[in-house]
Amino acid sequence: MSDNREFFIISVTGAHSGVGKTSLCALLLGHLHGFGAIKVTRTELYTSVTDDPEQIMEGDKDTAVMSRAGAKKVVWVQSPADRLQEALDIALMKMTGLKGVVVEGNSPADIINPHLIVFVLGDQGEIKASAEEFREKADSIVVNTFHCYLNQRQDNIKLNKGKVFFIDLLNKRGDIDKFLLSMEKSLAKKLN
Repeated sequence: MSDNREFFIISVTGAHSGVGKTSLCALLLGHLHGFGAIKVTRTELYTSVTDDPEQIMEGDKDTAVMSRAGAKKVVWVQSPADRLQEALDIALMKMTGLKGVVVEGNSPADIINPHLIVFVLGDQGEIKASAEEFREKADSIVVNTFHCYLNQRQDNIKLNKGKVFFIDLLNKRGDIDKFLLSMEKSLAKKLN
């Protein structure tokens, strides 16, 4: 993928499945106007890249959540690892004309060279081995906590270069305003 992009890319990665990546994407998409979303699902045998509204809005899929949150466009990529580069290139081409795109999934972060990486961590701190590299690369970590441990010390969470925010993504409380302000500042800094 060329670095001569016309839009800003935020990669939302996570410690494990079910940690809150889609909820964080929805939070971002509700705040960042003019952004699209790409949802990546790993498959074993086939590749599909779709922006068909019927498939995107089906039931309570992650793609429907992102669309309802405010994404200007949603593309669903389903692909095995060896075909993901090609599938992501197609998905990113579908985002032409937008200010930016929020990409959910760990696998794309190595391929698309995002401007910002956000890592979602559960309040128990569990990280699957394959996700550790994304925590290390993260510009920000969002600890998805139902208890909003806002007084917990940030140095309990390993972070090389970014900031840590404690947000209850289910109940939408905690460091939301601080996180969104930090994202705005990071976007402005990276675009200048």
